[in-house]
Amino acid sequence: MEQTDSPRPLQVPFHFCGRWIAWNHERTVIVADGSTLSEAREAAKLVGESRPFLTKAPDANVRFVGGIR
Repeated sequence: MEQTDSPRPLQVPFHFCGRWIAWNHERTVIVADGSTLSEAREAAKLVGESRPFLTKAPDANVRFVGGIR
């Protein structure tokens, strides 16, 4: 098995659906969220996270399906 320096993605709680999420720099804890990217970034700064990892949670009705051929 190949090792990577990225942590394994965590499951995002349902109430973040459709919102921008600010993770701590290590990507282990959600520190803030917002309806826009800049709102999430500013909220992260307010709680002391100067280098947040920002991502958008999919809407509740979006499903990801994958497979291998």
